Amino acid sequence: MAHLFKPPVQRGVKELDKSAFNLTRSVVALRVPTKQVGKIKTVLETDVLRQHKLRNVVADSAGSNDFKLVLLRPGITDTDLSEASDSLRQLVQENGWETLTHDVTMSYENWSADDILKAVLPDPNQAPTAYEQIGHIAHMNLRDEYLEFKNLIGQVIIDKSSTVTMVVNKLDSIDNTFRNFKMEVLAGETNFMAQVRENDCVFRFDYSKVYWNSRLHPEHERLIGKFANGSSVCDVMAGVGPFAVPAARRGSLVWANDLNPASYAALTDNIGLNKVQDRVRAFNMDGRDFIRQAFADFHASTQNGPLVLPPIPRSSSASRLRPVPASKQDQHQVSISVTSRSFDHVVMNLPAIAIEFLDAFRGLFRRITGAGDEEAINLPLIHAHCFTKSDEPEKDILQRACRAMGYPEDKYLDLDAEVFYVRKVAPNKDMYCLSLNLPKSVAFAEEPSEM
Repeated sequence: MAHLFKPPVQRGVKELDKSAFNLTRSVVALRVPTKQVGKIKTVLETDVLRQHKLRNVVADSAGSNDFKLVLLRPGITDTDLSEASDSLRQLVQENGWETLTHDVTMSYENWSADDILKAVLPDPNQAPTAYEQIGHIAHMNLRDEYLEFKNLIGQVIIDKSSTVTMVVNKLDSIDNTFRNFKMEVLAGETNFMAQVRENDCVFRFDYSKVYWNSRLHPEHERLIGKFANGSSVCDVMAGVGPFAVPAARRGSLVWANDLNPASYAALTDNIGLNKVQDRVRAFNMDGRDFIRQAFADFHASTQNGPLVLPPIPRSSSASRLRPVPASKQDQHQVSISVTSRSFDHVVMNLPAIAIEFLDAFRGLFRRITGAGDEEAINLPLIHAHCFTKSDEPEKDILQRACRAMGYPEDKYLDLDAEVFYVRKVAPNKDMYCLSLNLPKSVAFAEEPSEM
């Protein structure tokens, strides 16, 4: 809304003085019968004062309980109401309401984080109030020009959020090995143990040691939605379990792995926390080693018939935190049979290098089953997240996949694959998900990748 109050400018200060944001202004008010206040506020919604944590209906200045003052927006500056709406002027004329001025006093509490930072930082047109929230932690990526104000920014974010108790700033890029990064605490308590809820599950982890990105919630939900009841899932870079745990709760058998010991510890904890230990096996291995070993072990475990998964107790921690929708309750109370002889899905959520791990599938099924068993075993649908800066993202991603698998690069259009756009990571860097049906010629290749 135009003509909003603005806090006093404190340009360039680096220490927060809340008293410096006190401000008293005069506004136009209507003196109306108390019984009509509710109706007036509804009818004149665009004319009344809207200011954070500031009442727009106050006691009558004359001390009468029969009347209240309805405060009008700052854009209405005269008691003749020339700047008010036609509806307001008509009501005042019909009812003979008195118009007068009234002083309102605002303090630090009445201003938003955006208001405060625009009054403090050198550029009044920008305020770095955007952050990702992970439990009680606000994660910021401050540009260099804001670093000298970082502690003030952190304190303002905490003050203006009811759920943030610590603000951190990212110091470097994500490490490709363990997918974590260095950060500094800008304000609040130093407590990196976070707890978040996503997809009817609860996740607990040390945010300083593992990778978590709340912006990937839609992608987690999308991919999990592809796993049918009784699916078998091989999660190669599982992190703390954002794919593995919800997939298990929805009826899949999951083998989940992560190389980072802290991620593995959190994954194990989250498996128990959500009571899916009968449907998820956790591993702490190199990704390629895990792919080769997991597929061999899974195939061996199916030789005596289908695997039967017990039901998940409805009293799980996650369902207590968020009720299980009625449409999903049945699958939490029945046993599920896994009939496939190989994993149905493979998830590789390490966008920087996941495509390179496709080399582990070359010749994999020839080693596991022998050359004569090509029709007796299902080949997996592989979901590999990746980055690209190419103007032709689909071509770039498919050709990179061909190179990794040892598949003819000029035949990339022959792949049974989908390239799905996930999100923009940087101005010239996008994240995609390659969903690829493993080609039989790769799975049973005579020249397997090196062990």
